[in-house]
Formats: sequence, C-alpha cells, structure tokens
Amino acid sequence: MKECNCNACGAVAPCGCEEERENRVFPLLKLILSAVLTVAALFFVQDGAIKLALFIAAVVVCGYETAWKCVKNVAHGEFFDENTLMVTASAVAFALGEYFEGVIIMILYNLGEFLEDVATDGSKEKIAGLAKLKVATANLICGEEIKEVSPEDVPIGSYILVKKGERVPIDGILSDDTAETDMRDVTGESRLYVLKKGDNVFGGAINTGNAFVIKTTKAYKDSAAERIIAMVEEAAERKAKSQKFITSFAKIYTPCVVGLSLLVALVPPLFDGYDFGKWIYKALTFLIVACPCALVISVPLGFFIGIGSLAKNGVLVKGGNFIETLAETDTVVLDKTGTLTTGNFAVSEINSYSEYDEKEILNFAASLEILSSHPLAKSLASKNPLQTLSADNVKEYAGKGMEGVIGGKKFLVGSESFLTENGVAVNCGEIAENTAIFVAEGERLIGRILFSDEIKPQAKELVKALGRVSVKNVAVISGDKKEIADSVGKRVGITEVYSELLPDEKVGKLSEIMKRSKGKTLYCGDGVNDSPSIAVADVGVAMGALGSEAAIDCADVVISDDNVMKIPYAIKRSKRILRTVRINIIAAISVKIVFMALGIALPLPIFAATAADVGVMLLAVLNSLCIGLKDK
Repeated sequence: MKECNCNACGAVAPCGCEEERENRVFPLLKLILSAVLTVAALFFVQDGAIKLALFIAAVVVCGYETAWKCVKNVAHGEFFDENTLMVTASAVAFALGEYFEGVIIMILYNLGEFLEDVATDGSKEKIAGLAKLKVATANLICGEEIKEVSPEDVPIGSYILVKKGERVPIDGILSDDTAETDMRDVTGESRLYVLKKGDNVFGGAINTGNAFVIKTTKAYKDSAAERIIAMVEEAAERKAKSQKFITSFAKIYTPCVVGLSLLVALVPPLFDGYDFGKWIYKALTFLIVACPCALVISVPLGFFIGIGSLAKNGVLVKGGNFIETLAETDTVVLDKTGTLTTGNFAVSEINSYSEYDEKEILNFAASLEILSSHPLAKSLASKNPLQTLSADNVKEYAGKGMEGVIGGKKFLVGSESFLTENGVAVNCGEIAENTAIFVAEGERLIGRILFSDEIKPQAKELVKALGRVSVKNVAVISGDKKEIADSVGKRVGITEVYSELLPDEKVGKLSEIMKRSKGKTLYCGDGVNDSPSIAVADVGVAMGALGSEAAIDCADVVISDDNVMKIPYAIKRSKRILRTVRINIIAAISVKIVFMALGIALPLPIFAATAADVGVMLLAVLNSLCIGLKDK
C-alpha cells in the first residue's frame, strides 16, 4: 500500500486517498439518516410503538459507534470520557421517555465530531510537493563512458555530469571552471547562482547554463534535497494534534456529574421519608440538565465558523487547534523571498557611463535580451515603455550574456565576467544589494542595469500591524546574502535578521528563537526550502499564490493571495474566535450549574430541564454564528 498520512492508512495525517474520502462520507450519511428517522418520528408517525422504534433506530444509527467506544473504554478501565457522558445522557433521556432528547444528544455530538474532523484533517499529503526535488537518475562518469544510474548507487567521490535543465541529484563540488544554477527550491532565493570551480553544488538545484561536472561529497541520502524531505517527515511526526477540549473536559466533568447524580438519588431520600422515586427523578433531571450539548456543538462549531470566515478572506486554516495557536502567537519569523518580497527581479537602477542616456541603455539591452531565455531578460520588461531596436547576428552565450549588432555597431550585454572575457574593462565598484547586467558598445562599457527583488507594498506596514495584535518579536530568516537580507529588513523595519542559511540551518535558528519566545512562534515562508521550518514552528504559514506545493501541504495556515497583512489579520481573528469559544464554555457551564441546583432545590419538570439544555445550546450556537458576521 502507498505510504500516506491518513486515518485510513494509519499514519500521521490525512492524505486524501480514496479510502480516507470514504471514511469522511460514511459519518455524514449516518447523520443524515438519523436526522431523517427523527423527523419522521416527530411529524409523520402517530403510532407510539412505531414512533419509539424510529427513535431507537435513529439513536442506534447515529450513536452505535459512540456506544462501542464507551464499552471498549470501560473495558480498559477508562470510565469517564466524552463517549461515556454522551451514552449515559442519551440513555437517561430514553429512560425518562424524552426520546427526541436522547436522539438529539447523539446527533449533535456526532455532528460536532464530524465538523471538527473535517476542519482538522482536511489537508492533502504533507510532503507531496517535495517529490520534484527527487532525481530518478544520475549521469555517472565512468572513464570515457557516462552511465545512467540511481543516485542512491553513486559513491562519495564520484564524478557526475549535470546537463542543462537537469536537477542536481547529489551534493558535490564543481569540477568545471564555471556553472550557473537556479537554487530557488533549495535556498528559496530567486537569484541565479554563478559558481566557480571548487564551489559547493547542492542537490535539488537546477542547471540553467551549460553542462557541468561535479564531484560528489555526500551520499544521496545526505544530500540537501533528501535532508529537506527527511526534516519535514520528522517534524510532521513530532507535531501531534492538540487534545480536543471536550476530551479533557469530560474526564473531569463526567465523573463529577455522574457522582453528583448518584448522591442526589441515594442520599436525600434518607432524610425525606425514603422517597427514592422522587429523588431518582430529580437525579435523572439533573443528568439531563448536565448534558453538555452546548459544549459539544458550540466548541467545534465556533472553530469551524471561524475557519470559514478566515477562508473567505484568503486565510486557509487547516484546523481548530491552529486557531488557538494563532491566538497565542507572540513571535513571528518570516522568510524574505516571496514573503516580504515578491520573489521577482525588477529593474531598480540604470547607470550610464557614456553619451547614451538611461532609456537608450535600457533599449540596447532589451533589444538583445528579448531573445534570451535568461530570467533577468524578462525583468527588463518591468521598465516601460521599451523601444526595442532591430538587432542582427544575435548570439547567446548560455549563463553569460548576449552579443549582437544594432545600427551597424557591435553590442554586448551580460555579466561582468562575460564582458571582461571580450576585452571590456568593467570597474563600477562592488554591488552589495543587487544583481547587475552590463552593456558595452564594442570594447567600451556604456552602462549598467541593476535588478533587485521587489518588496511587497504591504510589507512596510507589517511590523506595526503585528504590534497591534500583541506580537512582541519579529525576525527574518533568509538564505540570501547578508547585505541583501539586512537591506530588506531595514526597509520594512525589522532589525532581527539572520541570513545565508541553508534549510537545516534555518530550522536550527528557528528552534533557538522558539526557545526564547514566551508564547507561540509563527513561521511564514513560500518555498520548498521553507517546508522544514513551516513544519517545526508552532504554527506554519505558507504564502499560497507563489508558495511551493511542499510549503503549502505541510503548512498549518495558507495565505492564498500573498498579502503579508493577512498574518496580523489571522492572529486578530483567531483571538476573537477563541474568545467566543471561551465565552460559550463559561456561559454554558454557568447556566447548567444554576439549573442543576434548581433541579435539586425545586420540583423542576423534565420539560424545564430540556428547555435549559437546548436553550443554552442554541445561545452558544448563535454566539458562534456571530463570528462570521464581521470580518474587520
């Protein structure tokens, strides 16, 4: 059987497989059938025996699984859990002739369980998006031959060929003079890496230039890509579900209620003329009032409605337990690229070193680069309007630059090393925070075009907005160069910036920050390299539109429109949702305590007990529904 993460397959979390989907449909069908039988008994049947049979059928259909869990728990010595409480309350209601009450107890309980399960377990396989990092074969160099072998069979110290467009299968060092790789999936950064002989080449990177040879330094299982996958799997196993409120509550509430009802039934009659019938009736009424329907339905319903209201505003939360974690967040850690920045290069500056103006420099470059497949060439279009010129004899030197003739003059556009190789003297100083291409006419440098990763418009307001929702610490963790990461942090108002980190180093730094945090820690990122950190954090957030499938699948929260201001919004809304749920809990328990006391002190009729139980349930439900009315 395919390994997956679902209840059907017995693993950590749902994978969306066919068996898991069937397990979701069956409880819903039970609820519908039980509701149909109940409605039929209430409105369409007059005969008492048939009415009773329909009510019994309804409670069996909906509650047999709960009853079976109760039996198994009692057999294992676990007498007081929510299953015992529900079965006891339903049985007492039937014993008192309140058949509808007995059925509705089971329907509401199972509906609450169903809604909670759907909200908590409705995600796909957590690490499905990491599959693209895996490489099926490696080109092993054996003397004069090149053999396609499994990466797992490549010994350390072997030489492998990585062709243009292929993904590097194993970590190694570059044996050729130069190479160009796209490291987005490994470091999460959108810039291309130009490597020199002896530089590290990480598994998972894509060769965007000419073919090159690397000497492997690690076994396949220890390469960068495999480490990312392994960390996500381990983190997913470590992050267990939060214990459901009703489970922990019932362990205290159930024995107290059952014990008190027994005392009501057995002790007062000793001082009231041994009238056990009267006090048994009071004890059963006590149990009816004590039935926690309001809690059973309003707690999961509050979370469920809250999740729905967040989803309407582009924040997808994968479970009610993450609502609670969001509400307790006091530290936010952000990846840079795709989170604070757009992840796309744009022209940030144009320098002219000749008689040509900036617009002409840009047009010369665009006239050649428009024919290139290089990512920076596409970024030239961000400066409008462009007036591309007719170019002849255009040649592309992969990973280096372009050459062509415009107006009878030879022009070169490309990297500093490309122009230097062609006899052009380039002396423009250090470029700390930008990527650049240079433009030359013949052997004369005429201009330079700088590119930088664009900061999202909302990023500058993020720190203030987080402060307003009681977030005390904000940090940036990035795989990019220190100068670039520090510059972005400064522009958005974040002083705690950690840079030049690989995925496993990001996890280590995040763990350090989490230890210092007094509350919960939120991590937000968008790339495959962010997956381990997203999985390790108390609550992991993925930026949806740009986010990799791996980051989205292992995240607890997905922001669908890449607006970072949705982070403080989600925290604020979660605080309101949790506050509403807590109000429901306090109100329900308070009302029940009052009516339980009245049931003992006064001759409270069954219908009054039922009204108290159903009434407080309806109030709790209405309060939960109010969560979705305002989304400010």
